[in-house]
Amino acid sequence: MQSFRRFGESDDPWFRVGEVAVTTTMAVAATSIFYMFVWAFEPRDRPITSKLWLASKDVPFSGSVLEGEIWRLVTWPVAMGPSIWTVLLVVIFFMLGSQLEAVMGRIRFTAFLGTLTIVPALVVTVLEFTGLEGGANGLRFLEIGVLVAFAAHIPRALFWPGIPAWAIAAIIFGIETLQFIDLRDDYSLTLLFVEGGLALLLIRSMGLAEEVTWMPKVPLPRILADPYRQRAPRRARPARRRNHLSSVPPPPSVADQVAQAEIDALLDKVAEQGMDSLTRAERKALEEHSKRLRKRRGD
Repeated sequence: MQSFRRFGESDDPWFRVGEVAVTTTMAVAATSIFYMFVWAFEPRDRPITSKLWLASKDVPFSGSVLEGEIWRLVTWPVAMGPSIWTVLLVVIFFMLGSQLEAVMGRIRFTAFLGTLTIVPALVVTVLEFTGLEGGANGLRFLEIGVLVAFAAHIPRALFWPGIPAWAIAAIIFGIETLQFIDLRDDYSLTLLFVEGGLALLLIRSMGLAEEVTWMPKVPLPRILADPYRQRAPRRARPARRRNHLSSVPPPPSVADQVAQAEIDALLDKVAEQGMDSLTRAERKALEEHSKRLRKRRGD
């Protein structure tokens, strides 16, 4: 059974401020707490928040991704109003997220959260063409995705008062589903199911949910699969062996040695007395011996 780390503890933070490790989980939680103050002090017509949340193009006093405001695909979980439930939501996200980040590492966990943020938003945006209407904001959906992933990773982890993680995830997911059905909020219901299903698929495909055997594994990009794995260096092609042994000419035959001796004697005579000292026969012999030797040596 996997052991728990102290909440917020990390061996792979982005940086440290004194003894505090600044992780992705901490950054998201801190941003959510900070935005509660922005929500409280901004004007009542929400000029800032209305630019961040996710909404269909039919929602009044707002824009949408289909109108070109693509930043909403990323910013929609940030906008949250202040309440005790918001604080509780952030605390739960921090507790579970810090455990998953410790297992995944900061790069993979950041990619995991980014996928849980962008992909469900893209799905409901595309479904607007079928008539789906509504909006969503806050950490609520992202926290459910993290809860589902945590429960799949450590299904038997016990929460107070002794309830296993898989049961907690099932209860919360079920309550959220019933609530959206009661409100006839198809937009949020679609977002919820995409979030939960995607979280299960990712955690399973990462190899961190081996007990969820009914969920298939799919190939993932390297940043989600294992960004810390070093690429295997290409094996160098073996250099062709060069034959450094030069061909050794065969030893000269006896006839060649005799011919070479005759040529040497004639050359000595030419060197001492000049070319005119050679008789016609000697000149002819010198030429024949020289041609024969060149032919045999391939000159």
